[in-house]
Amino acid sequence: MTGMTDYSAQHFLDWVDGKTAMPSLPTAYAALFTAVGTDAGSGFTEVTGGSYARVALAGLMNSGAGSAPSNTSNASSITFPMVTVTWGNVLAWGLYDAASSGNLLCWDFLGNDPWFPCSITSASPGVVTAPGITAGSAPGLANGATVVFSAEYGGALPAALTQYTQYTVAGLSADTFNVGVNTAAISGCMVRQVTVQNIPINVTPQFAGGTPGALVLLAA
Repeated sequence: MTGMTDYSAQHFLDWVDGKTAMPSLPTAYAALFTAVGTDAGSGFTEVTGGSYARVALAGLMNSGAGSAPSNTSNASSITFPMVTVTWGNVLAWGLYDAASSGNLLCWDFLGNDPWFPCSITSASPGVVTAPGITAGSAPGLANGATVVFSAEYGGALPAALTQYTQYTVAGLSADTFNVGVNTAAISGCMVRQVTVQNIPINVTPQFAGGTPGALVLLAA
């Protein structure tokens, strides 16, 4: 699921129960992905070529603040190198503990959209019902939007749907829609809209800084 990877979650648990100290982290590095993987930190496809490089966050972040959830974001812009060969469709970001290779610490899809509980009917195609998703997405959900599904926090996905695969919304009516896939009936899974950014040549991608900045991390 989006958020901490197994590496971060396991080390946090060992730290909070007094078993071991947290690993040393001189700085973290922001990365961009064209495909996402698993909580184990594997299966992610990071952008390569075209002058791409991870960006060190040292000195760029606001201090953690707030409650339920606590939060932080980038005070200064997180600016990637100017693109010299198209980077393609970027759909997610992550934080690593090294400028290359290293351990993936956490990740999320692009966009401000929350996860919504949903149910799916047995139909051709299956109808997804996710109360609140149309108005609760940013921008509001519409036909042609991209969504992803997850069953990590309960329930299951129909065999025809794959976790984190990008699907296109069709037949939207209130908070029901389909993604063009024939499904069996399922309840208890999660769905959210994803903002996919095509990054062409001769642009300089960035997360704008501020209070809050565009890259926001939350911890309950």
